Amino acid sequence: MRKLPSLSALRAFEAAARHRHFGRAADELCVTHSAISHQVRSLEGVLKVTLFEKQGRQVNLTDAGLRLLHSVQQALDMMAEACSDAAHPGMRGSLKISAPAELAHRFFPRVIGEFSQRYPGLTVHLLVHDSDSNEINPGADITILYSMGDTDWTRYWAVPFRAIDFFPVCHPSLLEGEESLQSPADLVRFCLLHDDQDGKTWATWLGTHAAALPAPARNLHFAHSGIAIEAALQKVGVCLADTLTAGDELKSGRLIRPFAVSVPSPGNYYLVAERRKRTEARLAAFMQFAGLAQYLCEINSPIPEN
Repeated sequence: MRKLPSLSALRAFEAAARHRHFGRAADELCVTHSAISHQVRSLEGVLKVTLFEKQGRQVNLTDAGLRLLHSVQQALDMMAEACSDAAHPGMRGSLKISAPAELAHRFFPRVIGEFSQRYPGLTVHLLVHDSDSNEINPGADITILYSMGDTDWTRYWAVPFRAIDFFPVCHPSLLEGEESLQSPADLVRFCLLHDDQDGKTWATWLGTHAAALPAPARNLHFAHSGIAIEAALQKVGVCLADTLTAGDELKSGRLIRPFAVSVPSPGNYYLVAERRKRTEARLAAFMQFAGLAQYLCEINSPIPEN
């Protein structure tokens, strides 16, 4: 039999010690201030030591309290990790995702940060490859590639994303004032932000929706759309984007679509992985958490609910 103090008392002590304040500890644990005080006094009685010294509204740890805090925090972390392992088997180790630069820059950072909080036992690595690469990263569990559809991935589990469209996006301030952006004809007064070096993507959109428009005088070319979107956020000009690369900015209102019209992408994104990995819990959990299922055309293996 292990001789241990009350777990509630240890949790109350750890929260109070971390905050250096009984009231804030009570708020975190959803109990009253007096409940925290009672638990701490109970723990001090069991251990026969003084853990806190009061200084006004703040409390400071004694030497005994400092020694105990370190061990209690380690123990609580170990218990939390063990419970996470029990609830989510297979969610330990590492998960490596290789994505083109534009998605690595815009789509994945927030998702990976939230995912790592949900599954602290799993270390996520975000790898970046060139936007025009069709090579599967051998060091990654999941590789996301952009292809025109002429790539042979028959030896792999390859799932196409749903078709995407390109449309102009800009900072909301560009729609204000006398010289604002109101119609495609107004683009001639604005800088066009390109995610390619030959301007083909903008040329396709302009040829479809503004064929009579003179060539805009100002153009900036970037290595990928993630940087072009960043320039749009800085009010530099107007860029072409899609719901994957600019989805968060459009939802938050940091970027807007000045026109509803779009053009279909000539290619598509694909999620590619080794066939033997398609049913791994960590891959399925990440795809579910990241919302990738809504972007994919077909999932032939089940994705478990979290």
